[in-house]
Amino acid sequence: MKLQFLYKYLTRNIKFSVHEAREFLKLWHYHPELELVYIVEGEGTLYAGDFIGDYKKDDIFILGQNVPHMFYSKYSNENTKISKAYVFHINESFLSRNSKDLPEFSFLKQIVTISKRGVLFRQPENIHIRQILDNIDSESHSENALNVLNILLKLSRYKTYTSLGSLTWLNYYKISEKRVNDAVEYIMLHFKEDITLGKVAERSGMNKSAFCRYFKKSTGKPFITFLNEFRINYSCKLLLETSPVKTISEVSYLSGFNSLSYFNRTFKKINKVSPSQYQAMKSNALYQE
Repeated sequence: MKLQFLYKYLTRNIKFSVHEAREFLKLWHYHPELELVYIVEGEGTLYAGDFIGDYKKDDIFILGQNVPHMFYSKYSNENTKISKAYVFHINESFLSRNSKDLPEFSFLKQIVTISKRGVLFRQPENIHIRQILDNIDSESHSENALNVLNILLKLSRYKTYTSLGSLTWLNYYKISEKRVNDAVEYIMLHFKEDITLGKVAERSGMNKSAFCRYFKKSTGKPFITFLNEFRINYSCKLLLETSPVKTISEVSYLSGFNSLSYFNRTFKKINKVSPSQYQAMKSNALYQE
């Protein structure tokens, strides 16, 4: 799962496409264009920067310029299931220039700002945006531009949304640094296992002290902090799953923690509530919706 630079070679400022297959492309990648994604069918796990969480039908995501990401489909082995998404790739300069030069498009500045971390919109109102996307003609470039502006205007008016990756990490993270990319990739592939600092440092060709300094300089976070936050992000995803509901002990083990007490302390330190409180709060919120 190597991080790859994917330049879309846009001949225009906006490109619309429909992705439909048994599973989305399993590619940890980044590109200079903003990416607007509407999940039409399917569910799975989204990796975006140092965020890990779920995606499902009718979710809308905006992934900013050079935010590393991957959609990992859940139903890759079930022939009856498909994954489908409407996707816009948008030149960042198209949004920034218009928000600066044209007061009528000032809302685009907000979109560009929140996209830097990646953002999720999970609202009932999303269905109205789906109606726009269902009728798009991919060959009508002028209409596509107007549709994008219309959709982004609607999203800018949403009162709630969920930010994804840590802005601190994304600001520090250097996508050109191969050794830190290899370390992050290793964490993503093996975070459920017993990962030691010595093992990752050795893979990077450095001693532990040198690797710690290098990793923190490149990501803005100590290695152990990054690993724990990544595992806790995954545990939050597991705590919200309802089929079946998992115990705190199961979540701890599946997230890579060998000690339940250490998992509880780490979870509360990061989220300010215990795993059981988090699970109850989120379950109540979903029930009320």
